[in-house]
Amino acid sequence: MGYMDPKYYMTHRLTKKSDAYSFGVLMLELITARKPIEHGKYIVREVQEKMDKAKDLYNLHEFLDPAIGLGTTLKGLEKFVGLAMRCVKEAGSDRPMMAEVV
Repeated sequence: MGYMDPKYYMTHRLTKKSDAYSFGVLMLELITARKPIEHGKYIVREVQEKMDKAKDLYNLHEFLDPAIGLGTTLKGLEKFVGLAMRCVKEAGSDRPMMAEVV
């Protein structure tokens, strides 16, 4: 269920933007080393609430997997996180198409 968007859950019909949502969740899993839902907390919501683009590492220090080298310059992290967050927008119309993501 963590991969599917709130519309699919209600209608059980996939949309063209459902894949983008799932991919966004996967991207967040990759940089956090967390499951989509752990201990009743949803990774998308957790990151959305904590994220601050004006701060270093988007203020996501506590969420990022230390194995990705937090002591080094993480080139592209902002783009990666930005794309992930675009993919998990609540409204499907606000999400990119998978062709754009690629």
